[in-house]
Amino acid sequence: MDTLKLIRKSLFVLLFCFTSVLVFSQKPMIKLANSPHVKMHPVGIDEVTINGGFWKERQDVNRNVSLEVLWDGATNEEYGHSLRNFKIAAGLLEGQHIGTSWQDEWMYKWIEAASYEYATTGDQTFLERMDKVIPIIAQAQEEDGYIATQVTTGRFHDRWLSPSNHELYNMGHLLTAAAVNYRMTGRTDLLEIANKAAAFCLKQFQEYPDLMWEYPLNPSIIMGAVELYRTTGNKDALELARHIVDLRGSKYEPEEVNSMWGRPEWGGKDRYLGGTDLYQNFIPLRKEREVLGHAVFFTYLYAGAADVYMETGDQTLLDALQFLWGDLTEKKMYVTGGVSPVTKGPTTRNFDGTRRHVNRWDPIHEGITTPFDLPNAHTYNETCGMVGNMMWNWRMLQITGDPRYAEIMELSWYNSILTGVQLDGSKWSYTNPLRWHGEEHELWSHDYHERHVPGVRHICCPTNLTRNISAYHGYLYSVSENTFWVHHFAEAQAKVTDLGLSVNSETNYPWDGKIKFTIEDVQQDNPIAFNLRIPSWTSNTKISINGEVVEETAASGTYATIERTWKKGDVLIMDINMDILLLAGNPLSEHIRNQIAVKRGPVVYCLESNDVKDEVDFESITIDINNEFIPVYVPDLLGGVTVLKTTAKSFSVPKEGNIIGQYVNIGSQDSKPVEIQMIPYFSWNNRKEPKMTVWLPFTR
Repeated sequence: MDTLKLIRKSLFVLLFCFTSVLVFSQKPMIKLANSPHVKMHPVGIDEVTINGGFWKERQDVNRNVSLEVLWDGATNEEYGHSLRNFKIAAGLLEGQHIGTSWQDEWMYKWIEAASYEYATTGDQTFLERMDKVIPIIAQAQEEDGYIATQVTTGRFHDRWLSPSNHELYNMGHLLTAAAVNYRMTGRTDLLEIANKAAAFCLKQFQEYPDLMWEYPLNPSIIMGAVELYRTTGNKDALELARHIVDLRGSKYEPEEVNSMWGRPEWGGKDRYLGGTDLYQNFIPLRKEREVLGHAVFFTYLYAGAADVYMETGDQTLLDALQFLWGDLTEKKMYVTGGVSPVTKGPTTRNFDGTRRHVNRWDPIHEGITTPFDLPNAHTYNETCGMVGNMMWNWRMLQITGDPRYAEIMELSWYNSILTGVQLDGSKWSYTNPLRWHGEEHELWSHDYHERHVPGVRHICCPTNLTRNISAYHGYLYSVSENTFWVHHFAEAQAKVTDLGLSVNSETNYPWDGKIKFTIEDVQQDNPIAFNLRIPSWTSNTKISINGEVVEETAASGTYATIERTWKKGDVLIMDINMDILLLAGNPLSEHIRNQIAVKRGPVVYCLESNDVKDEVDFESITIDINNEFIPVYVPDLLGGVTVLKTTAKSFSVPKEGNIIGQYVNIGSQDSKPVEIQMIPYFSWNNRKEPKMTVWLPFTR
């Protein structure tokens, strides 16, 4: 680096530090502009505080442990390398880029999470840490706005060599982090970097469509660009998002469909057949007839496209998203909300009603291949994909007000997202199977056998979990004209400025279905409607106001509307019956045929070998569906959980008398009773490494 450039960068740091003291000593809250094409908009994160119960415990662990572990790793120059890579790109250090090609996002998502935490707690430590890293990020940005340390440091000798180099993925998380950072802190330093990057990216897509149509591989930049637009009104950012959605799959020519679609494993552009299902760029989104490919890629694409709809009202996008949502939830989603069943495998595609098989040209990894292919032991179910599914459903909920989207959000939060982080917040997993054979279990994915701490690998899921848990209270409530929407249940206080309403909720959810809302203040005399989500899994919900029942049995799977002129001190109580459900899947899902999964309230349960009292073959345990399941809250187990106790059956296969190979004649083998207790699936593998299963064969 030449001397003049180094001096300029050093002066920038000094100027930044000086202006930070003068300009950024206050913490103004920046209100997010409301999207025009929605039924409701979220109550701001700065207007909601979780003050007790299950989610306060999760957020406290996230803040005090997870964020600290991730900060230490990102700034550790010998282990995590994320900040070190920025320093090398900025000319502050000599060396080579280390880590994944998406190592930059570690720092961006940490900043996003820290911004939420600062808005929630006011803890100056988060500002101080951001002050250390944002000037370095600014120096790492090139003059034209491009920023990707894996390229600037020379790991890849030029830009846009391959979509798998993740340049736009990293920049997408930069845009999101910058928008959130500005809204939560009022600071503009990261925002300026993001605006320059967005302008650069839009120019690239406009000027080089023949190159850029294949980008981005992981489309986080769509959500990031729309978030930047909402925050700043930067129309170029919205145009960038729209441009990426429209360009994706634009090479598709239906009259030339070949059964061997996709890019060959050899050859150049002359052999290119027009995109791949893995990247969702084979067919334009508006023409997709099913969900295929990498789960993070398609959930981020659909969430981003929903964002574009929210700002533009493009009905063709919403029509496609609603159709694809049905395909995913009805044929390709796990009972836990997981959406990436396949670690690696070939796919088939539906071409206008005709399914064609591909065994070479477009292999899928970490995603979806065919309908009803839902393995348990060798699933991938990447944590990031499940976070992406939750984010997509959140946007669809704001657009439509349809409670089905809130149902999938709740399913994902309690049964797939939280599964990806150890209960103490210190380690994470990418792979989330529904069946585990114990210490001898063989993973088909690249994941570690045990939960891990990110370093030069496995960085995206921990940071994704952390930023979303930090923002969980922003997913609880929405507001529309004279209406307060309650989507999810937590012990929280909401001060809804748009309605002049302050309300406090008390609950022991998800272990108990009673939610008590107390009106702490109301600044208008007009009626306000409470739209309360009644979960589809309950058989009965009673609603009362000031001790008087107003809904004896609110309809499940709907929003119950309670409208009145509220007064300070009014108490509204929802009492949701916490039904225990025995769930069966479509018989076409061979891995779960003639088996059941157990769910109580929003929580899916599993059986660990740790909780089987008798010496029996774990794999031989069956459930008599006529038996009673007894819920018991155990405060000193797994941080405090409700377990389900029941008597199962053990039907052991004889160890001797094989007829051929492993196969043995069971004859009139008898079963015997065995006492078990089932635990929430999200809490599995937090004790001695067990065998585990969500699905159990059933008998009567």
